[in-house]
Amino acid sequence: MESLNSDFLADVSSAILVTVAAWATIYPLGLAIYRLMFSKLAGFPGPRLAAATGWYEFYYDSLCQGKYIFEIEKMHAEYGPIVRINPHELSISDPDAYNDIYVSKQRTENYDNFIKGISFEGSHLLTKSHELHRRRRKPLEPFFSRLGVSRLQPMLAEVVEKLAGRLEALKGTHSVIRLDHAFSAFSGDIIGRICWEGEKELLDDPKFAPEWFNVIHMIVRSIPLFTGFPILMQIISLIPESVVLWALPSSQSFNEFSKMAKDHVLKAKREKLEQDRKSTPMDNNTSLFHYIFDSDMPESERSDDRLAKEAQLLLAGGTVSTARTLSFISFYILANPDIHSRLKEELRDVMATYPQQVPPWAQLERLPYLQALIKEGLRLSYGVMHRLPRVSPDVPIRYKRWTIPVGVPVGMSAYLMHSDPIVYPKPSEFLPERWLGDIDPAMNRNFVPFCRGSRNCLGQNLALAEISLILAVLYRPSGPTFELFETDESDVVQAHDFLVPLPRLDTKGVRILVR
Repeated sequence: MESLNSDFLADVSSAILVTVAAWATIYPLGLAIYRLMFSKLAGFPGPRLAAATGWYEFYYDSLCQGKYIFEIEKMHAEYGPIVRINPHELSISDPDAYNDIYVSKQRTENYDNFIKGISFEGSHLLTKSHELHRRRRKPLEPFFSRLGVSRLQPMLAEVVEKLAGRLEALKGTHSVIRLDHAFSAFSGDIIGRICWEGEKELLDDPKFAPEWFNVIHMIVRSIPLFTGFPILMQIISLIPESVVLWALPSSQSFNEFSKMAKDHVLKAKREKLEQDRKSTPMDNNTSLFHYIFDSDMPESERSDDRLAKEAQLLLAGGTVSTARTLSFISFYILANPDIHSRLKEELRDVMATYPQQVPPWAQLERLPYLQALIKEGLRLSYGVMHRLPRVSPDVPIRYKRWTIPVGVPVGMSAYLMHSDPIVYPKPSEFLPERWLGDIDPAMNRNFVPFCRGSRNCLGQNLALAEISLILAVLYRPSGPTFELFETDESDVVQAHDFLVPLPRLDTKGVRILVR
């Protein structure tokens, strides 16, 4: 009897194993066949392997560390302007199509899988619904509009002078300064002041807060992994923190970043309740999160966790792109004496009264060469290098002979727009003079560092003001003399797409001496 039971159990176990093995083989094969032959994207051109499985993209973006954008570029060269780049998504490389994808006057949705899994879900950027996105973004807009940024001029000038003073104090000390760290501290302090008040500032750190730079870049570099495995963050959250820190010591910085954002939100909430209790009117110079708690934002959108996600996004986004662009432009100014001399000459009159007065952004916008430098820097640093997929929820998108079905994500990349050799001759060269005089309208058509449409970059006015002000102050005729230290073009040229572009991963940063 025992022998019969053992045989029966062995047979059942074998049957289960065979069934599981068969399912593990048949299901992926069947799914691949469906995607290749019956999916609503089956007729679009592109590599069959990319259409069959998301592992193709994961290999290039995660294992090869942000290299899929260059594969997409090759796909467009081989297959044409529209390509299926994974089982669910299309890419277009055609500047004439840009305004049909990134629209303002009709509903457009975020693609659910776009940077999903990095714990920013609930922020306005990752909100799928068109209507909910508008409700979440609207209370933020007054702080980032042109008028809002103009009102920030005194604060911006103060932080600009603080960074300039820190750098000038190091004159003749032979200290090697990581300019990318300094710019991260600078832009981090500005977005920090906008979000809340009275906090310890990054520019007070003797080494320009390298831990802030590191945590932001750790988040950026984790995007491909967590997007490929969005459940990973949920799994990690179930593991005791001590175990996670033992296995991944660097996660301590991310935990501290998340906690800091939530603590500040809770503090703003407590201060708003105290203000209400005392019937104190809101200060005109109040911070963004104090304003949110006094706005008409629905109570359902004011949960501590959601606003903490919004805070994390604003802090990270408000730091990394501006700092990257400043480091990029600064390298070319310091590496090219002709560029530096021409800039100093243009700044001579407008900076004549510094430090008694920092010129306003509106005045610096009228300086052609400064703005040409900024445009060329944004063109080659891209803002966001990654494609930004959009979904049309109501109507199909018509593109040439193609009809893109409702609900299909389709994206375009600033990298491809800004690298078009027909529009920008010698596209990889830093040539600010291309933006002077009578320029080809196609250059402005292709120039999309802040994206377009209803989901364009919230902070573009702030970024342009920050960049204009700090470049004018640092590279004015009477400014300090900076010298590059063991830094070359490979330390700034974009080599990896982690949503935000990064140079070679073993770079030691943009390093300078102050003479």
